[in-house]
Amino acid sequence: MTRSDLDELVLRRLSAGEADPILVADFQALSMAPRLSEMLSESVQGRPVFQIDPIGVLSGTHLYVPLPELAAACADEFLRSGADQGHVFVIGHCSSSALSLRVADLLASSRPVTALLVQPAWVDDELVQAKFDEYLAKFGPAPHSCPDLDADPGAVVAAMEQLFRDEVTALAAGRNLTGAMGAFSDLIVWYRGWLAFLLACRNDTSIEQAVGRAAVTVLSDSPSTVEVKGLSRDAYQVVELPTPQPAGAIKPELAEFIATHVGPH
Repeated sequence: MTRSDLDELVLRRLSAGEADPILVADFQALSMAPRLSEMLSESVQGRPVFQIDPIGVLSGTHLYVPLPELAAACADEFLRSGADQGHVFVIGHCSSSALSLRVADLLASSRPVTALLVQPAWVDDELVQAKFDEYLAKFGPAPHSCPDLDADPGAVVAAMEQLFRDEVTALAAGRNLTGAMGAFSDLIVWYRGWLAFLLACRNDTSIEQAVGRAAVTVLSDSPSTVEVKGLSRDAYQVVELPTPQPAGAIKPELAEFIATHVGPH
C-alpha cells in the first residue's frame, strides 16, 4: 500500500508558531468534549500544534491498515506540512501510544524527537474483545462471540461490522426505526474504524525492533508499574501525574499539566 492510497488521512494545524512543533495522535470520541490537541493549541503559546487522526482512514475505504503503514503515512503528512525543522514532541494518550512511538521513531531519523506518552496502554486480545462486546451491546442484548483475532485482519474487521449491522437491522425492525438507519450506519463505521485501529495495535508484534531512536517520556499516575512496550525501564523517563486520572476523555487539568511539561522550546 502506498502513501497515496491513504488519502483519507488528514493533518490539521491547530496553532501557529516558530518554536518547536507538537504533533498529537488524536482520536475524536463520540462526544462534544474537546480533544487533547485542541486544548494544547490554546495552552501552548508560540508552538505549532498539529492534530492527526488515522481513524479517518479506517472509517473510509480501508477496512484495515497495519500500524507501521499508518505511522509512515502520519510521519509523511507531518513532514509535508512544512514542519521540517526543530525538536518535535509526538504526544499519544492511552491506546494511541504504539502509533505515537512509531511516528516518533520515523521522525527521529533526521531530527531530535521526544515521544510523550500519557497513561500509555498496550492493546491485547482482552481489550479488543472488550470493546467489541461493549459496542455490540449498544444495539441489543444478543451475545455474539468476537471473531477470531488471529484470522486475516481485513476479514476480522468485516465480520465485526457485519455483526453490528445485523443487530442494528434487527433493532430497527423491532422498534420501527428504519428511518434512523443512516445515523446507525455512521455509528457502525466509527466503531469499525476504532476496532480496526485497536486490532492494528494488537497485531504490531515488531514494535520492539521499531522503537529506540526517539527519546521517550511517560506521564503516568502509576509510575512504579507503567511500562513501554519494546523498551527496557532505563530507556525512558517516567513523570508522575499530580492526581489519579480516570479512564476516558482527557480533562482540562491533565492537558494543562501536559502543556506545562512540554514547556517552551
